[in-house]
Order: sequence, then structure tokens, then C-alpha cells
Amino acid sequence: MVVQLLPYVPRTVVRRVSARYIAGATVHEALEVVAQLNAAGARCTVDMLGEFVTTLDEARQATDDYVRLLAAIHARGLETQASVKLTQLGLKLDRGACLDNLRRLVRTAAEHDNLLTIDMEDSSCTDATLDLFERVRGESPHVGAVLQACLRRTQADLERILPLAPNVRVCKGIYLEPATVAFQDRDEVRRSYLALIAAMLEQPSFVGIATHDDALVGGCLDLLKRHRISPEHYEFQMLLGVREELRRRILSAGHPLRVYVPFGQHWYAYSLRRLKENPTIAGHVLRNLVPLGR
Repeated sequence: MVVQLLPYVPRTVVRRVSARYIAGATVHEALEVVAQLNAAGARCTVDMLGEFVTTLDEARQATDDYVRLLAAIHARGLETQASVKLTQLGLKLDRGACLDNLRRLVRTAAEHDNLLTIDMEDSSCTDATLDLFERVRGESPHVGAVLQACLRRTQADLERILPLAPNVRVCKGIYLEPATVAFQDRDEVRRSYLALIAAMLEQPSFVGIATHDDALVGGCLDLLKRHRISPEHYEFQMLLGVREELRRRILSAGHPLRVYVPFGQHWYAYSLRRLKENPTIAGHVLRNLVPLGR
């Protein structure tokens, strides 16, 4: 019930509850959070919110903003990469323009000896996203990809890009997809996830193990030990504000870990998505609206 009512909750309440997931509205605020995380031993990747632009001018503006973001990261000497969604660069409007914008960002990342990761979106974007990733990865090693374990096609997608020795973040996937496209059972998704990680550990590649699931963390630790993988070839990845105690345990055990740090003016849509994914946190919204027990 709370999840369904979230769009009607005052923005001030959503902002207060979701602040733990978002590093602020500006580049300065985001990089301050990155500096704090770096000091605590975590790497980062910053994500400027604002996918599904509606005009090519907006896509060009987003590209300009990312160029400035990459320059600011370099100027401060922070241990953080950047992630971008291709619909923010115009994927749904003009694939050629999107490719041009993406190439510009990857060139900028290369100039600053950094990496730009292409976030994966819903299944309507998968083919185009992988097509553009392959094209740009053939030109530069400064671009990474994301694969979603929930999709039935992902094992084949991984086999397709493994010859590129890619840098790949493996996540469960957050989008609601039909059963014909995605696994619906939690255990099926977990099996898919571990199979993807195992396949990557057997090939020359770098894998980002993006999960907050204790079962998957344990399973991946077993795989890392079994394959005798050194820290130069993997890292765990987690969202800002999620499972912070688990993050500390992973870091204290000596494993590299990267925190995904979203920020920007488009915080509201991202906040609703995060809250809908986590009914426990959504309950905090209810407690902010209704002083229970009074």
C-alpha cells in the first residue's frame, strides 16, 4: 500500500527519506561524498541522474555535463569512475547522435585515465546498448558495460562480449520484465548471477560484483577463492546508502569495493524507484507522514 501511495507523498518527505541514497544535486556535493567514501577505503562511480531525455539538445547538454564531471574528478584526484545511461545521451531519439555523444565521453575518460561505464536499462534498450558498447570498446578500453542476471538472454550476451576482455558490472537487474524476457524466481536469478560471475572469472576480464544479497556475496567469495582471483581482476559494488554494514565487512576483509553514487537535479524519479524496490525503507515514509502510536 505504501509503495503504491509513494507518488502522492510530498516531495519534501521523499527527499528527506531518500537522502541516504543520493549525494546531492550538484557535482560539488557528489564529489564531497566521493571524497568521504575514498577516505573510508571505498572506490566510487558517480551517476548523473536524468535518463530518457526527450530532445537531442538535452542529450548534448547531458554530454557536456558529463565532460565537466570527468574533468572535475580528475582535478580533485578522486578514486571514482563515471556511469551513464544511453537514453540520457539520446539512444531513443537518434542512435547515431547517441554514439557520437558516447564516443566523446569515452575520449574524455581516456584523456583523464578513467573509465566510463554504460549502465544497462530496461530490455527495450539491451540490443542497442550492447551494439554501441561493442563499437566503442573496439576503439578504447576506457568503457565498461553492465549485464543483468535476471534477463534470460544475458548468458549469451556475456559470451558475445567476452572476447573483448571487457570490464563488466554484473547486477541482478531492477526493471519489471515479463516472464518471457526475465527470470521471475529469486533462486533462478541467483543461479544466473553466479553462473555469469563464474564465466567471467574464467576469462581475461574485470568483473564488478554488484549485489547486496548475502547469498550472492558468499557465493562470489567462494568463486573468487576457488579460481584464485587477485584483487586486480574484480571488485564488489554497492549502492550509496544500502547495506552499509555489509560494505564495511567486505572492505575490512580486504576486498576492493566500489560505491555507486547518484546525484543531480532529477533525484525525485530515482528516489521513487529506490523506495519502491525497498518496502522497508518505504515504511519510513509512512512513519514520516503518520506519527504512529500517538
